[in-house]
Parts: sequence; C-alpha cells; structure tokens
Amino acid sequence: MCDLFALSATKDYSAPEFLPLFAVQAKKNMDGWGIGFFRKRHAVVEKSADQVFYDGQLHDSFQRLARVIKSRIILCHIRLRTSGLVDECHAHPFVLTFGGHNWIFAHNGKAPAIESYQSRDTKIEDAISDSARAFEYLRDQIEYQHQHNAEPNMLFKILANSTSQMIEQYPGNYNYLLSNGHLLFAFTNHRQFMVMKGSRGLKGALLLTTLARGLSKARWLRVAKATNRKGLLLAISGNDVIIHKSI
Repeated sequence: MCDLFALSATKDYSAPEFLPLFAVQAKKNMDGWGIGFFRKRHAVVEKSADQVFYDGQLHDSFQRLARVIKSRIILCHIRLRTSGLVDECHAHPFVLTFGGHNWIFAHNGKAPAIESYQSRDTKIEDAISDSARAFEYLRDQIEYQHQHNAEPNMLFKILANSTSQMIEQYPGNYNYLLSNGHLLFAFTNHRQFMVMKGSRGLKGALLLTTLARGLSKARWLRVAKATNRKGLLLAISGNDVIIHKSI
C-alpha cells in the first residue's frame, strides 16, 4: 500500500537526507511518486508515474528535488495503485485552490465507495480515483461551511466533522495529509503514523511517515486511532502537534 511522508518546520527547511531514506524504504510501492511543497504561498507539485527506485538507484528527478527543495511544509507520496491508472495524473499529491489558499493533499488507503462522489465544483482533471474524490469531498465541505479565514481550532473542527461524515457516507480506509502551507493536517483510520521531532540534526522540524519503523534509528513516536473510534486527526503547526482528536 502507498506510503506517506511529511515535514513541517518553523521556517523553510530541506530534507536531503530524509526524503531519500523514505523513498528507499517505501520502494516496494512501484506505481509512481510525487513531492509537494510551497513556494511563496503557492503550491508546487512534481510527480511521476515512474518507479521511485529502480535497478538499485533512486529516480534522478526525485534525488534532485530532495536536494533543492526548501519549504516550511513538504509532502511526499510513493504510490501502489489501488484505484485509477498508473500515470502521472493519478500520482499524488493533488492540488486544489479554495478558501484563499492552495491546498496539497496526499492519501493512501482503499475507499472504492467514494469514487461515486460527484462534486459540483472544480474537479481534479483526469483523475478517476478514490483519493481524488476524497480530496474534492473535503474541499466541498470546507467551502460549504464558509470558514475561509477560520482560526486553526475552527478549521480543525470543520475538517474533523467532514472526515467523520465522509467515513459514514463512504466507508473505507483513509490516511491523508492535507496542507494549506500554514498548517498540516494528518488523518488515519487504518494505519499508524510515526512522528519524530527534536532529534540531533532535526532542529525546528517535525517528521511524519506511515512507515511502521520510521525512517531512522532515532526515537519515533507511534500514533494510531483508538480501536473504538473512527480515526485520529492531527493538526501540526511548525514543529508541534497543536491539536489532536479521536473522531
């Protein structure tokens, strides 16, 4: 199944060590990769349908991006197809603009029920997958509630309620990362997140991944939903988890 990586920092940050570590450890996922970040509040995504690791080497473009990207928030997705085609437009992350921000979204899991969702707003062009529809669903719910300039607590509440409603209406396995360049949201209802901050060489940044052992021998904190709840939502600002709630 696909794997996710996120970095959130207090200032523009690069991850030339951790992005390649993530790619190598997630190389079993062979159906594409993508990296999303923010440059002057604008979302930038580069992605490919190629294998991230082939013939003993990382993809050239992935290695280049890992060296040069600097952003307060960086998302990375390495794909194993469960929905949609194996092509660049189905690789993650996806980008939508709403509420005065560019938003970047990456997802893993399997939720075929939501593929029937029909948004009346802008659709993710050419993407026919549960991940694309989940992003559109969350966008529509946030837009509907007219909280474009909401404080983090209110935005978190809207997203928690929208995610809970999505799972009720369209049951499935959802792990997602969602960011507007200021906040990073991470939701899980079927896999753990591994979180690390404050280690040597990682001052001012927090790392998060779905890889079960983290990315290094440093101490990683395992975060997962309670067995009797629908899922767990985190809100991250800079290098701190500022809100977390089981839903």
